[in-house]
Amino acid sequence: MEPAEYQRLHDFEDGYWWYLAQRDNLADAVADLNLPAGARILDAGCGTGRNLAELARRFSVTAYGVDVSPHAAALWNGEVGVRRCLASVNNLPYADGLFDAVCCVDVLGCEGVHIEHAINEICRVLRSGGHLVLLAPAYQWLLSPHDAAVHSVHRFTRSELRALADQAGLTVRRLSHCFPSFLPVIAATRLLGRAFRGTAGKSDLMPLPRPVNSALRALARAEHSLLRHVTVPFGTTILMVAQKEAA
Repeated sequence: MEPAEYQRLHDFEDGYWWYLAQRDNLADAVADLNLPAGARILDAGCGTGRNLAELARRFSVTAYGVDVSPHAAALWNGEVGVRRCLASVNNLPYADGLFDAVCCVDVLGCEGVHIEHAINEICRVLRSGGHLVLLAPAYQWLLSPHDAAVHSVHRFTRSELRALADQAGLTVRRLSHCFPSFLPVIAATRLLGRAFRGTAGKSDLMPLPRPVNSALRALARAEHSLLRHVTVPFGTTILMVAQKEAA
């Protein structure tokens, strides 16, 4: 991610509808795991650490995070129960089988991430029976200047993610798209941006009028409530929950 994008992310992620909706997807998937209090959870590629702090607050877990960027680390706060370090998802600095769950949000397709190796590393640090909760951008044809700004170089299909889970020895428990109702507008915006701005990296993030942001937030919440337990075949994001086989 471009250095300036970390500060932009930090400024937007507590109020912008997209980040709040994505956090809902993550938190609900973690809630469905029924982790006991004190369970260890890792956010692999935690960025500013906002999602990690929310998981620690909501679920009374011991939260760990890694990110490779010192620009992200500069924005970390000292939340109680959260432990973070500078490290790559390609080489996680933790013992085998340490975590009850690992989350990975919009990281797997980023520049510098070796996708297969990162999945294997996540599997390695999961305990027997532990879960991966993965959120990843969908459709390579949606690559845009926004992706360039955040150093995202690959977007996925469900079949790709299932194959990655299979080769790592993970059993897929849930695999669904998210944000289906937003796909037409986001696709049009991204494709037009690519046509008129080329591939130069510039984030889509910009302040929205409060009524617009509130309306989008309400629509995302309504969609989320309807689709939480339904497999959706299209949308801008893919959610995968996969489990490491019990020994």
